Amino acid sequence: MILVVAEQRNGSLNPVSWEVVSAAQQMDDLVKVVVAGSEVDEVALELAGAAVTEVIAVNHAALASYTPDGFVEALSQVVRMEGPELVLCAHTYQTRDYAPKLAARLD
Repeated sequence: MILVVAEQRNGSLNPVSWEVVSAAQQMDDLVKVVVAGSEVDEVALELAGAAVTEVIAVNHAALASYTPDGFVEALSQVVRMEGPELVLCAHTYQTRDYAPKLAARLD
């Protein structure tokens, strides 16, 4: 299973997230997508239209504004719970900010 981290800001999905979902679908039949933030249910519904196995919405008021520590904490819990073979993230400034910390946290 591949876990895709979708990126959103203020309830708007970053379009590059679709590219990552598409790449994951070409690699594996089981693709789950996680989106973190505050009030991301609408974004999760949008992502569900991509015919993925599951969309995981991580809603928390502490994630309303992006901070690398907050996102690493939330995403590391999801990765540990789901146990994917791969985690794919979009190549964005935000990802470049949190991904090294997430990788270190997950060892």
